[in-house]
Amino acid sequence: MILSLKRIGAIFIKELHDLKTNINILIMYIIPIVIAYIYDKLIPGMPEGFALAFGLLFLVVMVGMYVPSMMIAEEKEKKTLGVLLLSPATPMEVFIGKGLLTFVSVLVSIVFLVFISSGNGLAHLDIILVGGILTTLFCIMVGFIVGLLSKNQMATGVVGTPVYMALLLIPMLGSMGSPTMEKIAKAFPTYYYNDMLYMALSGLEEKKTLLDMMPEVGILLGSLIIAFGLLAFVYRKRGLEQ
Repeated sequence: MILSLKRIGAIFIKELHDLKTNINILIMYIIPIVIAYIYDKLIPGMPEGFALAFGLLFLVVMVGMYVPSMMIAEEKEKKTLGVLLLSPATPMEVFIGKGLLTFVSVLVSIVFLVFISSGNGLAHLDIILVGGILTTLFCIMVGFIVGLLSKNQMATGVVGTPVYMALLLIPMLGSMGSPTMEKIAKAFPTYYYNDMLYMALSGLEEKKTLLDMMPEVGILLGSLIIAFGLLAFVYRKRGLEQ
């Protein structure tokens, strides 16, 4: 199958125009920045790197999943997916065009968050970006799955919120010292991105490099492949318009 960059670009531009008028989605980009700023600047005694790590994890998980799920659900609700599918664009091009907007916007937000945060984020930008790219792609695919399983935008909250919360909160709880919670958290890919951020930003004496984190990177890659397979399965069962 040959993908058309022109059609993907056209879908990307369409989604960009729609994004600028969707207040609900725009707020999702602002929340992690505000949370990280409050933790970093206004709350004394926060552990080194915690504010930036939490802001990054929140951004990647919540925005990475919420935005694509809302895009698909909104199109289904407005009955406009049929128009896209009647155009020369293939379903793969539709997914790529919509996912590309989320992917690019999350990466820009990651860099912005690193620059405005105090600490050693810039020194570990390679770790933050590599882990962030893989985790964002995973979350985008999960977001598409939620969108396919939801009849409308309101339903994305019912279907998606438990998934979003699990992928965000359980990894953080797993890193707080409870052996039982840690075992549970290791089943979630976001645990490994959170672990990468902790090792890079927490101020530990023994600093880790990206090469030291290849096991975590490998697990994120494996999770990405599993998410892609699950997305393909759900698409075959549900299609884009049901």
